[in-house]
Amino acid sequence: MRASRTLTATISVVTLAFLALLGTGTHTVRRGETLTGIAAAHGTTAAALARENDITDPNRILVGRTLTIPGASAPAAPAGTTYRVRRGDTLGSIAARVGSTIAALVERNGLANPNLIRVGQVLSLPGAAAPAPTTAPVGGAQHHVVRAGDTISGVAARYGISQQQLIDANGLTGGRIYVGQRLSLLPPVAAPAAPAGSRTHQVTAGETLARIAQRYGTTINAIQTANGIRDPNLVVIGRTLTIPATSAGSTLRCPVDGALRFMNDWGFPRSGGRFHEGNDLFAARGTPTVAVVGGTALQKVGVIGGQQVKLLGDDGTSYYYTHLDRFGAAGRVSAGTVIGYVGTSGNAAGTAPHLHFELHPGDGEAVNPFPSISPVC
Repeated sequence: MRASRTLTATISVVTLAFLALLGTGTHTVRRGETLTGIAAAHGTTAAALARENDITDPNRILVGRTLTIPGASAPAAPAGTTYRVRRGDTLGSIAARVGSTIAALVERNGLANPNLIRVGQVLSLPGAAAPAPTTAPVGGAQHHVVRAGDTISGVAARYGISQQQLIDANGLTGGRIYVGQRLSLLPPVAAPAAPAGSRTHQVTAGETLARIAQRYGTTINAIQTANGIRDPNLVVIGRTLTIPATSAGSTLRCPVDGALRFMNDWGFPRSGGRFHEGNDLFAARGTPTVAVVGGTALQKVGVIGGQQVKLLGDDGTSYYYTHLDRFGAAGRVSAGTVIGYVGTSGNAAGTAPHLHFELHPGDGEAVNPFPSISPVC
């Protein structure tokens, strides 16, 4: 009996692994096919296919159209990150989405039956391989604007860099690039990380341990442990506290709290010779936008961005929310706090309501937010 169950589980893993393999790349629509049927064949969901391919009506797909299957060519997730199972997910679609394999997910999470995962279940994601060294592009170029006929492999070969370097530098998914899109040939310069445990805070009148913990994106218990505090209700004014480093790689919240659709539109051309330095998340006007991490929300009004919020994250990253319909909370905020509402302010007037969202590690150069938000939105 035990041997029979083992054989059944092995067959299930192999079957799901095959579906995950199918769930990468592209699919050309044939007569009689539906989005639901295509999704099932590739180990994903109709909703994920619709979002990846910017399909507004999932009941209408054109024969001959080539669809991108979500998760193709996605970079592996860093060690220690997690994924929360959503309705319609399968282990195959999750593996494709995060750039892993079903077998690795099964082993990492000790799953007895790979066919049984629950909505809301948190899965630990396997670590990625060490990144390859960065190669300087031929001729010292830093960017390339995609022209008709360009491919990822062709652009990489032209500048003497690896395809993976080009993919990672731009957060490319599905093996697709678009005419007019500006590609970075080098990864963004990483901001120097603060040494673990190097931050300190001097207690001022009126402060509580809870407020200090919220300010630095940590917990009361972590500060207690780092400073040998027995009673969290007793903190001495003037005392210098050691603030423990927050864990790297923590999962962001989705910046839009509601139904939305978006695609990887990083680097797309914009008016005035500009290029898109974020992702546009389309949702109904007035849909709440929330802090993706704890931090400080700064409000501003500008000609291009309209009503906008700059969130100085406690994780050392700055996040930009623009084209808001109106503002929400300002100042110190926790992850999940409403800081604005989707709209069309600034130069987005006359377009469909959306949130333009940017991610700036170390408050420096913008990087593609798509790989960070696609698993949580």
